[in-house]
Amino acid sequence: MSQTNSAYETLRRALLDCEIAPDTPLTISSLKARFGFGWTPLREALSRLEAESLVTFEKNKGYRVAPVSVAGLKDLQLARTAIEATLFTRSIARGGDTWEADLVAAHYLLAQASPPTPGAVTAEGIHWEERHDTFHAALLSAADAPWLTHLAHQTTDQLHRHHRFILNGADVADQLGGIQGDRIRDVFDRTLGIAHHTQLMDAALARDPIEATRLLEEHIGFTLAVYETLWPEAGN
Repeated sequence: MSQTNSAYETLRRALLDCEIAPDTPLTISSLKARFGFGWTPLREALSRLEAESLVTFEKNKGYRVAPVSVAGLKDLQLARTAIEATLFTRSIARGGDTWEADLVAAHYLLAQASPPTPGAVTAEGIHWEERHDTFHAALLSAADAPWLTHLAHQTTDQLHRHHRFILNGADVADQLGGIQGDRIRDVFDRTLGIAHHTQLMDAALARDPIEATRLLEEHIGFTLAVYETLWPEAGN
């Protein structure tokens, strides 16, 4: 792998995982000191990441990590709903025995994983994220729509960054111990728990596109509920 590609992949992962917080300034010198890549690979990597809307650039101010907001999350959820609802209904219509078996297997593995702990990044949480992504990919995998699938991956990457920010924001652990703690835990349980994922699988296996779409839209909406519960002052 070239130095430019290595720099791009390394920075991209750091941005998606919120290892570099949203809206943080990105100078070549600080990135060079942190990651060890040269100036040219880092400049080219930042240019590619700007094209993916993971960083922003302003003349005379330079690069910054793209912000996270309620408005941005709502826009991503709208895109995800439109794209994944189509892919999901196509999978239900086209999927065969192999699709069903892969979906059941992905659900089983997800059920064995421990959901992430709000306010902390742990190996167990990362393991759950990987199995969670595999399960959702399995729901859509029989759609046979390469361009829509590509768009779904882009949207999922952007949402991953929002999810990491929500789960691991500096004030999440404090709020769990506060007066709203029970409500916040309830929202997290509905979002991360296996029950709703089981309902999605069951609707898919029953070949019920109407119920599957309803459940998918509800599932996508959970993330916004978490954000608005944690930061009600963020507004609309």
